[in-house]
Amino acid sequence: MLCRTASDLFWMGRAVERAEAMARLLDLARRLSALPMSHDAAARVWALPALATGGIPPGVPDAAVGMEQALVHCVLERDNPSSVLACVQRARDVVRNQRSVVPMEMLAPVHMLLQRLRALQPARLAGEGLGRLIGEILAFSDSFRGVAFDTMLRNEAWHFLCLGSFIERADAAVRLWATQADPEFSLLRDGPGSPHAGFHRVALLEAASAIMPLRRLHGEPNRQGVADMLLRRPDFPRSAAYSLAQAQKTLTALHVNAAEPAARQFGRALAGVCYADPGEQAQAMFAFGAARLADLGAAADAVEQRFFVARTPLRRAA
Repeated sequence: MLCRTASDLFWMGRAVERAEAMARLLDLARRLSALPMSHDAAARVWALPALATGGIPPGVPDAAVGMEQALVHCVLERDNPSSVLACVQRARDVVRNQRSVVPMEMLAPVHMLLQRLRALQPARLAGEGLGRLIGEILAFSDSFRGVAFDTMLRNEAWHFLCLGSFIERADAAVRLWATQADPEFSLLRDGPGSPHAGFHRVALLEAASAIMPLRRLHGEPNRQGVADMLLRRPDFPRSAAYSLAQAQKTLTALHVNAAEPAARQFGRALAGVCYADPGEQAQAMFAFGAARLADLGAAADAVEQRFFVARTPLRRAA
């Protein structure tokens, strides 16, 4: 397979997963905004998705970010590599450019959401309109993956698509988990046992579709349960550990042996989310999240060095 084709498929998988991850972060912000809080605290909530994805540099006052500005940045801004519109546009371009390997049935869900986003007015994002849009983005990603699963040959094209999806899903799980600790938008200043902290954990798990599985396994959510579900569970499909284990299997299918840098980087990333201790204090948790994201970034870079030659416009700023 040409490296350009492999790169396109890899980043198409990442783009679709990243669009869904942004929708889940927006869902978390929407749920948290229902809490009674001051104006400054509300601004921190709506800055959350941009902060979690690097769209706002550390140290910039998040109170300066209004709700409408944050939503436009996260949903409609073409120059933001984490925005939903940029990700869906990238997926549409790949489907069109790689017609020889991508089934055309995959174009329909992409094209429908892209048209919806292009026609969207920023003023209609607030309130009930945001909840409806989040549902449409999640339905799009489910439809896209379903069509891909049912129509693609299990060849190199499929493996590169899956590899991109699993890397991005692991990255999204860590970023979502780290919202508990980021000092730029923490609502946990009264400690992990405060009502705000408890509501944050529930909202986070609901945004990750993890609340019911956790309650079956752990009862009511606590910090340990949230870390297990989003980071360590090998049987929960949205956990970082599950995603990285699947990525390792995909590398094996692409004939990458265990001694190669890419395989070692994925092993290091998996060991980090499974065995490193995130601690109990916010500073330690934030440092843990930053280290895990660095491991995932190194793993993605190793894949690009192993297989690809060109940089993609969807790369986040370092």
